[in-house]
Amino acid sequence: TKEGYFKKITDKSLRMADDQKLKDGDEIADSFDVDNTAELIVFTDRAQCYKAKVCDFETTKASAMGDYLPVKLGFDDGEKAIMMFPYSQKKEKDNVIFLFENGKGVKVPVDAYETKSNRRRLTNAYSDASPIVRAIWEREPIDVLLLTADERGILISSKLIPQKTTRSAGGVTLVSLKKKQTVTKAFIGEQIEKFDVSKVRKVKVPATPGAVGTQLALEI
Repeated sequence: TKEGYFKKITDKSLRMADDQKLKDGDEIADSFDVDNTAELIVFTDRAQCYKAKVCDFETTKASAMGDYLPVKLGFDDGEKAIMMFPYSQKKEKDNVIFLFENGKGVKVPVDAYETKSNRRRLTNAYSDASPIVRAIWEREPIDVLLLTADERGILISSKLIPQKTTRSAGGVTLVSLKKKQTVTKAFIGEQIEKFDVSKVRKVKVPATPGAVGTQLALEI
């Protein structure tokens, strides 16, 4: 969840559940189907990632809040989870996209997080040259909407974000920003649908952000 809770639930329990118990104000950030042998990689806002096996977690029910990752994995004080994904060698072509406040972005192949030892924590998991806005697990090319604080932005295909094999690579400039301007939000998938992005689709980077409106919902 966005507050850092993780639930491992069987398919049967999931089908029987009407509602997932969550902390007030919390919401589910992502979900995926895996088995107990899969490895989980959790990225945090401190440019670190933590690794664990699915079997390290107890199976729970929809009526439980689940495990609090900062406690379960031993985060530093104040450290927050920003993304989790399950890793397997079958998905070695997947990437992790990192988007930063300075308008830069980079994608790193998931196999860059393989380790020969059983280390739980990896430092320098991504560049800390600029605060992270969002980390995205890229299974296939997707559209990404990058927004500044004044609701200006660009819509690009993730194909335009270059891949670097070095985890701490700072990436390239995606958004051409004015002085004191920063990228504050990034959206993918259905999240983009609430915005009017008809005039901000870009086919090359860096790109100058344009005005992004909100789509009006029409009832018929």
